[in-house]
Amino acid sequence: MNHCGSVTAWLLMMSFALFLSSCSEQQPPQPKVVEPDTTGISGSGTILLSGEIVVIPPPALLSHLVAKESIPFESHSLSDATHPERWTSEIKKALNLGVLGADLSYLINHGQGAYIPQYLAAIRRLTDDLGISQEVNPELLNQIEAGLEKPENMLGLHGVFFRNLEAYLKKNNRSAISTCILLGGWIESLHHLASPADSISGHPLDRLLLDQTYTAKGISSLAQSVQDDSFSNVQDALSQLCANLEGLDKNYEFKEPVHDRRQGITYLRCQSEVNCTDDELSFIHNQIARTRQLIIEP
Repeated sequence: MNHCGSVTAWLLMMSFALFLSSCSEQQPPQPKVVEPDTTGISGSGTILLSGEIVVIPPPALLSHLVAKESIPFESHSLSDATHPERWTSEIKKALNLGVLGADLSYLINHGQGAYIPQYLAAIRRLTDDLGISQEVNPELLNQIEAGLEKPENMLGLHGVFFRNLEAYLKKNNRSAISTCILLGGWIESLHHLASPADSISGHPLDRLLLDQTYTAKGISSLAQSVQDDSFSNVQDALSQLCANLEGLDKNYEFKEPVHDRRQGITYLRCQSEVNCTDDELSFIHNQIARTRQLIIEP
């Protein structure tokens, strides 16, 4: 039995703070919009969907956690960036833009400068194909490319690029493309967590992977918001993966709230634990691999 303790008061506090920030920036009530308003492909990971705030760890954060665990770099964990032209539909281009963005985070966090130009070139090709590269501060990719000698300095620029990309897509009512970029990045990040764990018993990344049970409902809702026939196979696979993640057994232990009298805020605290058998974990690994394969295949 695998146990995963996680998502305590900090998640509740972060969600509450993000909610207050979101409310303070809201405009006067507008007609209801069906499409999701995504925020933070590589930034905060906060999503406002049908009035519900969901927190999804961005690829840059998850790849940093992988590197922090001192897991060696594995080139086979990367998607092939040599032929981005093989993805022909807009949905596939967007999904794989998210995949390559997550791979770029993985490369930067592992200091793999030799691979980075190829991935930047593929990202540039996909943004060109989607007609968005020149709309999102075209100097950003140039600045990223100029920083190749020190890959660690590129991570901030990488995040800015994807946030600007998302802002443009949101402004121009292309939310399905923005959502698919996020979904592709999430699946690739899960692949980075699951791939080495298949060969290492008691791998510390399993703990991070099981944390995704708390994001599964939001991811599933995002996937269902994309109405495109070319997305249906990926949509079904994502829904099945999220259902199994969300269905994992969880235990909650609520603790005494913390009162900040000076700020007038009460912080709720709880400790949660995910229980997962080895068979369940192996099945989830296989589902991640299957979903990723549906995304990266032509």
